[in-house]
Parts: sequence; structure tokens; C-alpha cells
Amino acid sequence: MMPVYYQWSSLKKQNCNKQDYPRFEVSSHPLKSNVAIVNDNATARKSLMDSLSKWSSAFEEVDPLLRFEQMNMEDDLSHIEVIDKVSNYSKTWNLKRSAILSKYTTGEKLTIISSFLPGGEKISSFSALIRQVSNLNEKVKHRLEQLDDFDEGSVRKTMGLSQQEFVVKINMLNDEIKKAWDSEQRVKAFKIGIQCSKLLSDVTVMQFYPSKFVLITDILDTFGNLVFDRLKLKSYGTAGVNNIQDIDPAQVPESAKETCQNWLFKMASIRELLPRLYMEMSLLKCYLFISKEEIKPAVARLTKMIRGIGNPLVAAYLRVYLCNVASKILGQDSEDIYYNNLKEFLDDYQQIFHQMMRKKYEAQLLTMDKYLNLYVPAVDWLMYCTLNDSSKCKQTLLEELLAQCEQIENNELLLCCVVSAFDSSNIIKKSSCILEMVENDVDRMVLINEVLSSLGEHLCTADNYRHQSAETLIQTFWKIASSMQSALHFLQVLEPWLQFACTHLSTQHVNIILRGTIRYMVKCGRPADDFSGNFQFVLKRMLKSIPDVEELFLMDAFMPLVELVQTSNARTMMAKTVLSMFFSRYDSNCIEDHIIISSLMRLCTILHDSINAVTVEDESKLYADLINKFIQAVSYQDDFEQQLNFYVESRSAFIKLDAVLVTLVHAVNALSLRGAGGAGGAGAASGGWLQRACAAYCFVTVPSLHCAITKLHLYLLSGQVALLNNCIGQAEANFKALIGLIPDIPDYILEDGQKKPTHTKVAGILSDFLSTMLILPDNLDSNCKAYILSGLIKTIERIHWKKTEPLYYSTLLRILDLLCEMTQEKYAYHLDSVLSNDVLYGSETEFVEIIENYATNICQELLVVLKMLGDVKETKKQYNLALELFWRVIRRGDLLQGPMLSLAANLWMLSQKLQDSNNKLAKTMLLALQNDSKPASRRLLQKLEESSKAS
Repeated sequence: MMPVYYQWSSLKKQNCNKQDYPRFEVSSHPLKSNVAIVNDNATARKSLMDSLSKWSSAFEEVDPLLRFEQMNMEDDLSHIEVIDKVSNYSKTWNLKRSAILSKYTTGEKLTIISSFLPGGEKISSFSALIRQVSNLNEKVKHRLEQLDDFDEGSVRKTMGLSQQEFVVKINMLNDEIKKAWDSEQRVKAFKIGIQCSKLLSDVTVMQFYPSKFVLITDILDTFGNLVFDRLKLKSYGTAGVNNIQDIDPAQVPESAKETCQNWLFKMASIRELLPRLYMEMSLLKCYLFISKEEIKPAVARLTKMIRGIGNPLVAAYLRVYLCNVASKILGQDSEDIYYNNLKEFLDDYQQIFHQMMRKKYEAQLLTMDKYLNLYVPAVDWLMYCTLNDSSKCKQTLLEELLAQCEQIENNELLLCCVVSAFDSSNIIKKSSCILEMVENDVDRMVLINEVLSSLGEHLCTADNYRHQSAETLIQTFWKIASSMQSALHFLQVLEPWLQFACTHLSTQHVNIILRGTIRYMVKCGRPADDFSGNFQFVLKRMLKSIPDVEELFLMDAFMPLVELVQTSNARTMMAKTVLSMFFSRYDSNCIEDHIIISSLMRLCTILHDSINAVTVEDESKLYADLINKFIQAVSYQDDFEQQLNFYVESRSAFIKLDAVLVTLVHAVNALSLRGAGGAGGAGAASGGWLQRACAAYCFVTVPSLHCAITKLHLYLLSGQVALLNNCIGQAEANFKALIGLIPDIPDYILEDGQKKPTHTKVAGILSDFLSTMLILPDNLDSNCKAYILSGLIKTIERIHWKKTEPLYYSTLLRILDLLCEMTQEKYAYHLDSVLSNDVLYGSETEFVEIIENYATNICQELLVVLKMLGDVKETKKQYNLALELFWRVIRRGDLLQGPMLSLAANLWMLSQKLQDSNNKLAKTMLLALQNDSKPASRRLLQKLEESSKAS
């Protein structure tokens, strides 16, 4: 049986022999990271990355609410990116198609007329009327009318459709064409195409017309592809051709040609002009099976026939479809087609402003600018096609179009499209001319914001603008912009022009523009909060483009502009935008300017004050991160008092955010160390006031935190810094607070929405704390020896931890290590400025006895834990604890004393009963003991042999 009580006696070491520690061979380094080598070729790696990119692309936009912000930062719809130098019209149209569908939407009710969709109200078909056919002419006329009849029954009109319902119906018609074609009902498919093309004559909801054009021409493309694929099958069989340009009419059999002509004759028999034009355009590439030479004359004929369309909006998009179809067939061989259609549009340009059209869009409550914006995609596409014509000189064409803009009335639509379509290098050369035209017509132009925005975007791309001074351009722009009636349009045009000013003018000029902006917004009659989103875009462009971001805060108009909005939410968004952009660009180590510090403090205060009970955690984390960046960047150099005052002010300003308070504690501790080690000993020269003030700051700040683990860590850190600065009283206060906090630490804390145990973190902090206790001197005014450590031991005795948990008994083992070291004549490490207990007491007998009494009690408690582990059948824990304690006895205890020798022998015998002696750790300990030539070790080995034989 193991004795109930053992008197602990520590071994007094003369020197520290590093070879005394146990060592055993291992196969791998515990800190080495595992590296997996995958043998694969480059193709497989590439396919893997492609696969990952494919699946991750859908998640790139994390916050859908930011979509509107991102859309604003992109190029305007009128800006078309040229994908490659080859005229890849098809891919470019797909980009523009998506842009049209996303921009031109409506909340109005729509109507669709169809005989191939269920539901709707029946209407009489003209050809279904019963009448007498008296002569041959009427017979022919009646036969032609039958081609326009959609079905044998009456046509149905479905009214009151929402936009989404209309799109669903259109998609159903698209599917119906395919089904009819697959079931050999090709005439039905042809009639559906006619019916859909007739829908494009309806302009009762103008705002939706561009999107309706895109949806319906998709159906016409489907029909045209079905006819083309059938003719290709009849001509080349299943082998087919790789490129439509490879089709040779001489090799096409007569049966295929006859079928092609049959389709063209059917198309030519359509009575109404609009569906006949659309259907012929959809079948235009079928001419390849008859004669390639007929395509260009057909396109030229269709270009002139569009003159017969009375509505300019319908005609403009009809030309778009013609150019779209022709570009797919002819590619770069379509030189004059686009330019001819653009000239045709310009010849009929004034029809857009006809009184009849005015009545129509005003009846739909559309303003002039919204009405003209309906033409922008169409005109832009004609411009794009023309500019991609390699035979045209862009500079000459630009001069020609600008000359027309000067000559014609109502030139704003054309001017807007010209500015947006041409490349920046050419537009910049004509920027003064364009500004002059805008200035002359500023009173009646409704698309002035579109023109100025596009021109400003072009100017932003200029590296060195030398054609005319940037200052003159800005002056002319400001004269125009300040007279604008719409504050929304004013901010839209201000965004690119302010960027241009930031990159090409001095900060004084930019400041003047900001002052003017404030005056304009004050006079506009509407609160600035209505335009907070536009203000954010303006600020982002400024912060991104200005060469030195610090200069913004030196402008007297910048902060008033930021705080022009009054509501809390708007101010918070403005402050977040400015701080985020500022710190993303700020590349200096510290901020020293008092004006910048004051401005940033104001913005950070706005963020902090916006936090309330409903603020989400992620938002609070973002605010704390921005404020922390600000705190860490502020520096008053060697003015330690001013630096500490800043931290005091920050604590009172940001008291709601624990993450900021933690940063402040770390910053103050760093300031304390910097002051103590400064040039000439600034801290010592001032009597150590800075170190004491910093220690007091930390001691007062830490209790306001919520997380117990964080408080525990900061108390330890602050105490260590105070001890390093020889502020013993402040260090003791922090360590006392740490010990008093230990019983309140929960077993689990919530991190990132998950409950995580605290035992590992607490064990690490306590281990660090015990290491610090070795060099902490006793307070000589106290009657208790090692009273801080004794307080810890008493706290551990009444703590709520389970005694069979590793946290409890591992902490006791570390305390035992500390107590053994505290009995030595000279401690293992010291602080130069601190007199530790080995110097204070000089191995005084009374002090050593008190320490060994503590060690005896700790040892006894560990033996109790060993028995409890055996009672609950925790064999593995009991075995490990027995070996840990055994090792401390033989290395830290005095084996010449009988109780220590008996304790070591009993612990070894217990470990051997619990597990096989072949265990690597046990064998290593035994080997180390055998290699030790000290009499105490020999005596213990003899004792172990006797105990082994007796058992």
C-alpha cells in the first residue's frame, strides 16, 4: 500500500545540466507540416482548376445587396467591350442582350396575341369572316389573307400580363416552334414566327420594347436556325459543314434549292410589311444555298424597305436585327451594310422627335430622357458595327458624325451615342468640341448627364492630356454641371469628372469643386440623404484616384461633404466607405498629421455610435477592424503623453467594441515598453510616470471586456509588462485580478457560432502565469511568503474543475515545478530591473520551508487525484499522471530523504501495474535513471529492484 502522506523535499541543484532531461528517438518532427505529393500531369491540374473555378464562380457575389453598387461601377450599357480584334459580333451581342434585359423592365401590364397559347380572349380573324368571293382578284386576295391567319380557329388575346408572365409566354412560343418543327408541322412553326414578329409592332409599353425585341428575335433566330439546319441536312447529309462560309451553292442539290425557294416564296407572301421583313431577315442565311451573291443585294434591299416602317423606334430595332443577322453571315465582308443602316437612321433621325411620337410617350407618362434612352441600345449597336468596319477611319467617321451633330436639331441622342461608342483616344481629341456643343444646347438637352458622364469616363483614361489644359475643361464642365436641374444627374456626371480632376489637377482645384458641390446640394431643395448612394460612388472614385489619399483630409470641403447627409444610416455608410477606401490605399507606417487624425477619429466615432442592439455581428466586426487600423496607425512619435491621451480618448469613444478595447490595451502596453526603452530613458527621466499610467490604464480597461478568456490573457500580459518596467505594485494588482477571475471562466465559450472548450487556452495562460511567478518578488510589507502564489493555490483548491480532468492535475504539476525551482539558491532566469525572491531571501530557511510545505500539499493532492482516477477506471490518465509525478520526484526531489525515495518507488510500481513496461516513455525514464551516477539514483534503482522481486 502507498503511504498516506509524504513530506516533499526539493533537490538543491548546483548547476543545470541540459543532458539530464529524458530523450528518445522519434520518426518525425512534431512541428513539421505534412506535405502531400500528388503525381499528376499539367493537363489534369488545369482541368481541376477549371472545375473549381466553374463551381466557385456562382458564389463570387457573396452579398446580393451589393449588386446595385457593383452595377453602377461597371461601364454604362452603351459602352460595348470589343472582345477581340476579329469582328466577333455574336459574342458581343450576347453581352449587350443581357444588359438590355436587365435595364429595360416595366411594371405595366402587357398583352400577347396568339392562337398557340392556352387561355385569353377570342378575337375574330379578318380572314375568318364569311363573305362572297365574286371574282379572281378577290380569290387571290383571300388566299393571301389566309397566310396571315394563325390557326383554324380564332386568335386569342391575353391581357394584363406582368413582365415575368410575358417572358414565360414568349418562352412557351419558342418551345412551341421547336415542337411543331419536330412533329413535321412546319407551316405551324412558320405561322408562330409571323405571329411573334407582329408583336414587335406593338409599342403600347415603350419602356419594355427593347427587352421585348430581344425576346422575340430569339424566337425568330430559332425558326431561322431550324430552316437552315434542315436545308443543310438536305444538302450535305449528316456530314454537314463546319462553317457556313463553306457552303457552295454549286454543290447544293436541286431539291434543297427548291425547298429553300419555297420558304422564301412563303415569306414573300406575307401581307404586312413588318412581319415580312423580320421573317426574311431570319431566313437571310438560307440564301447561301441558292447564291452567295444574292445576300448583299438582299441586305441592301431590306435596308431601304425599312423606310416603310412609320414608327422610328420599331424601325431602329429592325435595323439592329438586320445588322445582327448580316454580321453572322458576312463577318468582316459586311463593310458597308452597317454604315448604310446608320446613314438611313440619321436620314430619318428627326422622326424620333415628331409630334406623333411625343403624344405616344407622354401618354405612357414617359419623360423625354427616358424615351430617348430607348433608342440608345439600337443606335449604339449600329455604331459598334460601323466602328468595327476596318475600312473606315475612326477619326474621319467621328468628325463626320460630330459635324452632323452640329448641323441637326435635337442632336443629343446622336451625340450621346457617338461619345459612348468611340474609343477614348479619339474622343479625348474632340473633347473641347463636344463640351462646346453641350454648352450651346445646355438649356434644352435632356441627355446631358449621359453625354457628360461618357465624356468624363473617356477623360479618366488619359495619361497625359495635352490637347487642351485640364483646368479649362474642368471650368467648362463645371459651368454646365452647376446649371443642371436634377441633383441625381449632377452627381452622376460629377463622379468621373471629379476623378479626372483628382488625377490631372491640384488639390486646390479639387477642393473648389467640392465646395461647389456642397453649395449645389444645399440649393437643390432636396435632402442629401436621398442621394447617399451616389455620394458613396463619388467618394470611392475620389479615394481611388487621388495620388495621395491623405490630401483629401487636408481639404476644408471634404469632411463637410462627407457629413452632408444627416440620417444615421447614411452617415454610417459614408464613414464606412471612406475608412475602407482610405486604409486600402494608405501605405505609410503611421499617421502623424493632427487634421487627418481628427477627421478619421470623427469617422470612426460615427461608425461606433451607429452600433445598437440590432447591429449584426459581422457588421460590428467590420467596424472594429476599421477602428483598429486607425488606432494602430496613429503615432505622436516621442510625445508619449499625447499618445497616451489619444488612447484615453479612444477608450471613451469606442467603449462598445471589445475588439477595439483589446487593441488599445496592447497599444498602451507597447507604449509603456517604448517609453521605458526610449532614447535617454524617457520613462526613467520622468520618474516612471508613463509606465505607472499605462499600467493603470490597462488595469482599468480590462474589466470592461466581456470575454473571460480575453480578460485573463490581458491581465497576464499587462502584469508582465508592468513587471518588466519594475512596477511591482501594478503587476501584483493585475496578477491578483487574474487569480480572482479563474473561478468564473466557463467551460465553453461561443466562437463563430460554435461552442468551443476553454481548457486548452486556460492551461496555456496558467502555464505562462506560473513562469512569471518565478521572478515576481514578494511584497515585503506582507506577512505571507509568496502570497500571490499562495492565493493561486487556494483558488485552485476551491475551483469548480473536476479533479479527474487533465486541466486540473496538469496545473498542479506545473505548480509543483514552480515550487521546486523557487527553493533553489539561484533561479533559472531573471529580469535585470527586478530583484526576485532568490535575491531577496537568499535561500532563507523559513522561506524554503514554506515553499516545501506548499509542494507537500500539492503532491498530496496529486496522490488523491491518482486514487480518484483509479476509482473511476481512468487507467490511461492514471498511468500518465503516475509517470509525470514519478519524473518530477526523481529530478526535482531529494531522493536521499526516505519519504521521497518511497514515493518514487511506489509511483513506479503503480505505473508498471497499469501498463506494460515496454512503453517508450517509461523505458526512456528508466534508462535516464540508470545512466545517472548519483548515489540517490543508485539507491532508487536498488529500491526498485527490491520492490520488483518482492512483488
